[in-house]
Formats: sequence, structure tokens, C-alpha cells
Amino acid sequence: MRILIAGGGRVGAVLAAKLIGEQHQVTVVERDRAVCDRLFEELGALVVCGDAMSPQVLESAGVVGADVACAVLPRDSDNLAFAMLVRTIGGARTMVRMLDPSYRQAYLLAGVRDIIAEAEVVVAKMATAIDFPQIAGSLPLAAGDAVLFELVIKPRAVVAGRTVAQVRADPEFPKECVFIGFLDAEGKIALPDGATALRPGNTAILVTRRSGLGQAVEVLTREPVVQDPAKQLVDALRRVDFLAPLDDAEIERIGQGIVVRTERAGEVLFRRGEAGETFYIVLSGEVTLETEDRKVLEHVHPGGFFGEIALLTGQPRSTHAIVRQDAQLAEIGRDEFQQVVMANPTVAVGMSRILGQRLANTSRPPSPKKRGLFGR
Repeated sequence: MRILIAGGGRVGAVLAAKLIGEQHQVTVVERDRAVCDRLFEELGALVVCGDAMSPQVLESAGVVGADVACAVLPRDSDNLAFAMLVRTIGGARTMVRMLDPSYRQAYLLAGVRDIIAEAEVVVAKMATAIDFPQIAGSLPLAAGDAVLFELVIKPRAVVAGRTVAQVRADPEFPKECVFIGFLDAEGKIALPDGATALRPGNTAILVTRRSGLGQAVEVLTREPVVQDPAKQLVDALRRVDFLAPLDDAEIERIGQGIVVRTERAGEVLFRRGEAGETFYIVLSGEVTLETEDRKVLEHVHPGGFFGEIALLTGQPRSTHAIVRQDAQLAEIGRDEFQQVVMANPTVAVGMSRILGQRLANTSRPPSPKKRGLFGR
């Protein structure tokens, strides 16, 4: 494209360099001879030294054949005069850098539709950076009602590894927030679809309404809540029905004497006939209690317990205990079990009731097979 730039100052020079690098035909109009020489030497740009508000200068700069005319002069009054001349002489698409917002209506009356409000952009970008330091960069859109922003996906973020569709399905993620691209570590950009994964270290590029920016950033940067293991254990013990009568101090005392074990599915915790010195509470996963011939007597889920029969009776284990789903178990030794649990009469009664049920299950003879009318 043939592009005419009015003003060779800082913004004009950077804009010219960018456009030349993208293979556009660029002409700069600048009245300062020293600036003209520098632009020619450093950029190789075609430079016309003269006043950008002069019709003769603009004609010599090729305004008639220009596709786009950019006004980046240091005063709005000069930019406005340039825009009006371009509209009168050449009719190129005109865009201006607006320094004073009070000129907006004048620019619109002059037929300028591409108005870049420098102060508004800077203020909006700085305000966004202050409010959301997690954002790598932002650009206000639609007079600030919408925001285009970049955010690096952190390895510990909950969304890391999830797909775009999964993130957008999160009820807390703003419905009007849209993923428009991902930038990898090498600077390559990819346009996403629903199956695109949010990879750690990549930069997500999104557009959202300003009102939804905070919620979008919160969802994209949220990390898993790491609970104190001791508190997590105490909370799990509170959910065990038969421990409900214990007060906070007694629960915490049990927690201090507990060893937390993580076991994989298929692991045998103990076998029938072995000595029993520990009692277990299931914190997560599933454990089954089985007979010698692998008949399942009970499925023990989170909040359930097992292994108490051997501690209460002093007899060997009466069943096999096998992990059926990866499980986290609280293991309580004989001393802690007797000192705290059995010292509370209400807890003892509750456990005795469960003990009776389990003893009945393990000692119940097999049901006789049904026979036909003739004993077959």
C-alpha cells in the first residue's frame, strides 16, 4: 500500500519503520531538515521536507495516489488541517493521533473515522496494568468498553492443560470473553478452536468486556488451594460418624497420632489371620473387606473405617482388607485408639454397634442352597 505520514517525530519515525518493514511504500512529510536527513539515512524512507498543511507539498508527496494518510503531528489543530486537506485533494483513508479529546467531534466532522486517542490508550493501559499485574499487555477497544489482553499461562494454574472448550464451560468464566490466539515461547501464533489446550508458558490472547476482565483473569490465574495437611486430616476425622461426639481437642489429639498412607488399587493392607495393631479411616478412595474366598463383605468409602475388631478383641484379623480404588488412609495405632476413642462412652457405644454388625457378617454361615420339590 502507498502510505503518507505527516510528521517525522518519534511516533512518525517508529510508524514509518514498521510499515517499511512490512513492504509498504511510505512517504514522510516533515518540515525539520535535520529530521528529514535522519529518516532518510536510518530508514531509507522517501522524505518530503515541507509543511504538511500545504496543498502543494502534499501533492508533491503523492497524496492523490495514497491509499492511507496518517497524521501524527504534535498538535491536534495541525492534524485536523492535514485531514481536511487530504479529504479535499486526494480522498485517501485518513487516520489521526488525537492528543486532546475535545477534538474528537471536529475530527468526525472532517470525515476521520480512525481516531487514535493517545492519552486514552495510555491511561487505559496503565490502569489495566495497575489493576491486573498478571496481564502481560492490553489494548482498549470500543472506547474502553472492551479490552484485548495477553496473559501467560502459569504451570500451577488450574486451567493449565485444559482445553479452550473446558475453560469456557466453567460457569465462573465470562461468557463474552473470547480466545483469539496463543503465542508460544518461539513467538509463533496459533488460532485456537475448542480443542486447543492452554499450555503452560504460552501466552493467551483474549478479548472481553472491561466489566468481565477481573473475573476472566481470576479464572485464568487461579491456582489449586493447598490445604494444611494437618487441618485436612482433622477435617476428615470430623466427617467420621462415630467420632462426632468428640470435641475439637480430642479430634486434634487423634490427628497428632495418625499416620497418613497413600495406597494404590490392588494393594493388600492386611490378611485374615494376621495380628492387628492398627485401625484405619478411609479419607479418599475405596477399600473392601473380603473373606478367604474373596467374597466382599463390605465396601468402605471415605468417612468409613475398618480394622477395629482386632484392636477391640485382641484376636487376629478376621478379613482381608484390599484397596479397590487409589486411597488415602488415616492409620491409628492401638495406644491412640484406646486413650481417646474408647475413653469416650458415646463413641464406644457407636463402635460396639458397628463391631457387632461386622462380627455377625464375618461369622454368618453361608445360606443353604435352595432345593426343588424333590430335594434337588
